[in-house]
Amino acid sequence: MKSFNFFSLFQKSILAMAGIVFFGVIPLHADLNSDLAFTAFSNVDVNAMAGGKVLQERGGLIDFMRGITTQSLYIINASPTQVQDKLLHWNPAAHSELQVWIHKSLPAKPTAADFSGLQGLPNNSSVASLINATAKLDPANPSLQLSKSEAQLITSLRSQTKDKKALAVDFWSQVLAGRASHFLGGNASADNYVVSGGDIQPLSEIKSLFHTNAKVYQQYQALLSQTPVEASTKATPADLYYDSFDVEGSAALGTGAVYQLVNGNSIQSADIEYYVCSGVYTSVELEQLWPITVNGKVETLVWREDLVSTSNVAYLHGTERLASGMIMLQDVKQGIDAFRSEFKKP
Repeated sequence: MKSFNFFSLFQKSILAMAGIVFFGVIPLHADLNSDLAFTAFSNVDVNAMAGGKVLQERGGLIDFMRGITTQSLYIINASPTQVQDKLLHWNPAAHSELQVWIHKSLPAKPTAADFSGLQGLPNNSSVASLINATAKLDPANPSLQLSKSEAQLITSLRSQTKDKKALAVDFWSQVLAGRASHFLGGNASADNYVVSGGDIQPLSEIKSLFHTNAKVYQQYQALLSQTPVEASTKATPADLYYDSFDVEGSAALGTGAVYQLVNGNSIQSADIEYYVCSGVYTSVELEQLWPITVNGKVETLVWREDLVSTSNVAYLHGTERLASGMIMLQDVKQGIDAFRSEFKKP
């Protein structure tokens, strides 16, 4: 995976700063509550977090009917640049409890051949469900999230192979490569999913998710302005990837891009999964990393927001919608626990 070239320089600047300090060490920079003013957290107990506690909050009843959001706050026993690097290199497929079947990096300009890793999808019921759905795909009324032109591709490919997995690999390699090319080229605004009730445009879903919280949006404006979501001139992503994961018993395929930026005494990261073939329309994972000193050692305070657009919550209201947020919090916590487990404890 790609990484920024300022690792060593920023590491020196972090070591020259003191983070949010406790256990008898004198703080040397801004107040914790000031750093977290844009988040759902205030008056946090850093001692509890230093012991491993993860603070979490639901996003509440936001205006965007297909959107659901959560926020988390925790400490990792590593420096911010180490955490930043891990965000780019982490392979969640190594943790079976997360039910991520593959997660692979892509080159700067991916082609269909760069998705050959799809051949290594495991032989399980989740993947079999996707393969069967692909083999049965009706181009006139696709059951998976595709545009009309993408769905038409299945007709010609069926005439070339009778092997269902080979068909699925060939088909999705071309679809994912096309979506990546459109996104990176600034042409994703026209991409859509043909669904009942009207077409869905993933880029519009991402923008709607970003605008559900004005404070967070303002905090990330400098970073988001460099991405194809909001800019005609675009920064090179820190990482490109594709993945496959289980959604309610069936494998979904997706592709995304990670963008990162140094913001004052912190590092920001935005993981934008701009295409998913089923289950959810799109998802975004935001992180902000601050140096924090624990017992004289620089560690990292991590704020994280997860934003998801899905039809599953579109018609939920009140307690039902809040309950869906609680389920999402549990899933996020499981991911955080897996991520933190890869950092060695002293």
